[in-house]
Amino acid sequence: MGATVSGRKAMLFLLAIVVGVAGLFAGLAMWNLDKIRTSVAIRRYEKPVLKTAGGEMVIVPAGEYQVSPGQAAPALKAFYIDRRAAVAGAPSCETQGKRPATAAEMAKAARGATPEDDMSIYGVLGMAKSPGGRCALDAEGR
Repeated sequence: MGATVSGRKAMLFLLAIVVGVAGLFAGLAMWNLDKIRTSVAIRRYEKPVLKTAGGEMVIVPAGEYQVSPGQAAPALKAFYIDRRAAVAGAPSCETQGKRPATAAEMAKAARGATPEDDMSIYGVLGMAKSPGGRCALDAEGR
């Protein structure tokens, strides 16, 4: 009978390890789910990075984005936005064949940027410390 109790303890111990490891992986996946979804969405585009005379632009996939509680999340079409802040404003954007990014596009492009790690989940740099205006392009037809 002693061997049976010892066998049950070993089985319970192994089961606890398996459940713990599975829980750890599930937790890590949930923690990174937004980044995983974003990465998959970005890979759907033929050109996730667009090189222009004014610098690199990165794709921001179509869809909704997080807004303050009580607000409706607008759905945006896919667009490119300047990776780095430049001299923003309608005239400078237009001279590069671009347009100024809208407030909604700026908000979506800034997602995930923090002062400690000032890069958004889309790869846009400097959105937390100096968001400023950015130039944008529609992704359709590119």
